[in-house]
Amino acid sequence: MRNVQEKISNSDQHLAEEVQQGDEKAFKRLFLKYYYDLRGFSAQMIKSKERAQDIVQDVFCTLWKKREEWHIHSSVKAYLFQSVRNETLNYIDRRQHRENIRTAFSKKEVSHLSIVRNSDTHREQLLIDQIWEIVSEMPDRRRSVFILHRKHGLSYKEIAEVLGITRKTVENHMGFALSDIREQVDHSLLV
Repeated sequence: MRNVQEKISNSDQHLAEEVQQGDEKAFKRLFLKYYYDLRGFSAQMIKSKERAQDIVQDVFCTLWKKREEWHIHSSVKAYLFQSVRNETLNYIDRRQHRENIRTAFSKKEVSHLSIVRNSDTHREQLLIDQIWEIVSEMPDRRRSVFILHRKHGLSYKEIAEVLGITRKTVENHMGFALSDIREQVDHSLLV
């Protein structure tokens, strides 16, 4: 049994070396060899074959794009499963973060903005409308950062990548955005 595992490992290592050199056929063989197992593994975690399919494809796309930098410290199989696991966990974290944001806004909660909650739904709706009006008047970059974070659930790191700025710059823009909202919001709606 050990000889079989060693042959598989050596075969995978050879495929990985060919992929690193840009061999598309080797990449396709590696993809086909592990795709269904990786998709099944991811689907068990997120209960969605379609999303698991996207995750596995994303992992392989990233692998192909960064093939020259690809360094395997364990077996190729372990590397692929770990990559899919990490990407699936990232997806779960992003989904949970977005769900939390949707829930907060759907319940008319604005606790993320350190504003006192009010049980009057009409006032809450006015407050939320006013907040988004304030956001619409912000400078472009500040508005983009706020919307990407609060509405779409992207992390500061993801926003930095999307906008091509540093994480610290994202933090600064969010701080300014929250400050703008606190200064401009109609405080009579907070009572």
